[in-house]
Amino acid sequence: MKEILEADCFFQLQEKFSRIPFTQSQGWYNYMKGRGKEVIFYVDNDQDPKIGCWGTLQKIPFSKRKILLIGAETYSPDLTEMEFKSFYSELATTHDSIEVNSSNPYDIEFEIGIRRAGFKRPMGIFACPLTIEIDLSQDVNVNQNWKRNVKKGTRAGLIFEEITSIQPTEIKAIVSLFKELKELKGLNFELEEISLSRLLKSEGIRTFIVYDQANNPISASINHGNHPYCTNIFSVNSQTARECGAAFFILDSIFEKLKSEKFLYFDFARIPPSDHATDSVYVFKNSSRGKKLQYNGEWTYYKNEKLELAVFLYKCFKTKKQRY
Repeated sequence: MKEILEADCFFQLQEKFSRIPFTQSQGWYNYMKGRGKEVIFYVDNDQDPKIGCWGTLQKIPFSKRKILLIGAETYSPDLTEMEFKSFYSELATTHDSIEVNSSNPYDIEFEIGIRRAGFKRPMGIFACPLTIEIDLSQDVNVNQNWKRNVKKGTRAGLIFEEITSIQPTEIKAIVSLFKELKELKGLNFELEEISLSRLLKSEGIRTFIVYDQANNPISASINHGNHPYCTNIFSVNSQTARECGAAFFILDSIFEKLKSEKFLYFDFARIPPSDHATDSVYVFKNSSRGKKLQYNGEWTYYKNEKLELAVFLYKCFKTKKQRY
């Protein structure tokens, strides 16, 4: 294993891989740096890597220790369980506490390898490891409710646009839309103008906005384009958007645009089926009738099991994260 000290060097090495999860993209790195995060990079080999990842170091509450948080990995599609085991075994020697939340499609070689490296499923699952993927090489077989809402948006005169040169006014509009969504859904995080600006100005990040007839932005979708894959990062909708079908209209328009550019897959980037209010997000995304898939999901490595228990309790009772 090799720690890469320069971000540019890591992302140059990453270019050899065909599929890059958005949480490993340079755009997401820019976003995390904009939020003041400390980032660290690893590859198995700095000459011809077969697997690599970057993660953020975060102070553990009520402790002087830090935990390494990894959003995914970038790796060759033919990687074996032994190669996964070797990478994660070495990674476990670098930090006492590691949490992985891999948004790569489920791979049994990955699961066997990471288990044999000493990682376990966490005490509580806080990120649902399920998603829906749209096959853009075929006609998208959405349900009748989706079609009705697209027609509603068309009748309302909605205007779809991709923003290729992001301006402060658009950033402020997206932040404002997110605040409205946060209040409606009871979300526990914020979008900030500085970090969002860094994300939206990054190569490979696609920003789409729908305006009403008065030219007010009412819906926005931020995505990571990694041809032939496109993955949703953030979607925000105003109350007005819900009344005129804009949430459906914008996605339908995105699908058509991506199809014209020969993209093959659109990943909704997690679905939260549950008996919680967030189930409405699943119902909405499921109306696309896309293919339901599982990610590799969450894994943890703690040398101190009491510390792991303390972190779990903190998530449950202090931050009140939803469990899956």
